[in-house]
Amino acid sequence: MKLMRYSRKHEPAALSRLGVMIGVDRVADLHEGYSLYLLEEARNPRGRELAAIYMPPYIAQFLHMGEPAWLALGDAYAYLDRLAASAPDATGMDGRKIFTSLPECRLYAPVHPGKLIAIGRNYHEYTKHPGRQAGRVPAAFVKTLSAITGPGRDILKPPRVHELDCETELAIVIGKRCKHVREEDAYDVVAGYTIVNDVTARDVGRTEREGGNLFLAKSYDTFSPMGPWMVTRDAIPEPMHLRIQTRVNGENRQDGNTSDMIWSIPRLIAYLSQITLMPGDIITTGSPGGGGLANPEWYLRTGDVIESEIEGIGVLRNAVVDAPAV
Repeated sequence: MKLMRYSRKHEPAALSRLGVMIGVDRVADLHEGYSLYLLEEARNPRGRELAAIYMPPYIAQFLHMGEPAWLALGDAYAYLDRLAASAPDATGMDGRKIFTSLPECRLYAPVHPGKLIAIGRNYHEYTKHPGRQAGRVPAAFVKTLSAITGPGRDILKPPRVHELDCETELAIVIGKRCKHVREEDAYDVVAGYTIVNDVTARDVGRTEREGGNLFLAKSYDTFSPMGPWMVTRDAIPEPMHLRIQTRVNGENRQDGNTSDMIWSIPRLIAYLSQITLMPGDIITTGSPGGGGLANPEWYLRTGDVIESEIEGIGVLRNAVVDAPAV
């Protein structure tokens, strides 16, 4: 399943809610759909009240409820799939249409994590670049949550940044509170996967590394586009065999496969779960070689459109614009 936060394009962001993809390009309102299922099929008079609990506006809230929420989602999805075939114009209890075509939707970053943990130097091709060699442990760092932005939103290029780069990465969404997870149990704590574009100011990063840290280069506002949705774990049975591509203005800049990771998903979760991981936390898994590190002519310019694509998930698109003057 593909879960997302969305609103209709004419609606304010305050009305964004939890949706699920039905078929190829139809988004279903999970709150309204589950309400209708409980009232009409389950004959539960508390349908609206229960739907508000189990189908909240945010995926992280949904994940915090655990197994009961997943069971509710299964019931809602099966009902909505049938309803879309028999009554595509169906409305909820408030008279609002349950189904909206994807082009009529505005999508938001699917998950608001408590922690956004990024991994660098995790692909063999990437570690061929000078100063990017792999270490004895994963090269992990935390990105600020203010760096997160959604699909279709602009990446703001700061005026002092001249070497702006992009990196498409498979992102793991943690599904349950966990600590000290064994590698063999790692997938049990995964809720699903999404795409994160780890935007980086390479020139700022070089200066920061001289002081022994890396912060602003990775965490300027909008430097972590995420989306377009979260694909549930069951829909991607082989996450270690997914093609990753980055295109800028239609030109291929990165092309790799998650099978080339140095630290696999189970090894990353086992290592990082030495701290408590919470539902909705995000772990990005690194990026294959390419981009500006491979060719300085490929550093991003104002007006560039980036397509970050991962097999089984979809395409995350964002454009580069100059940040507003302060």
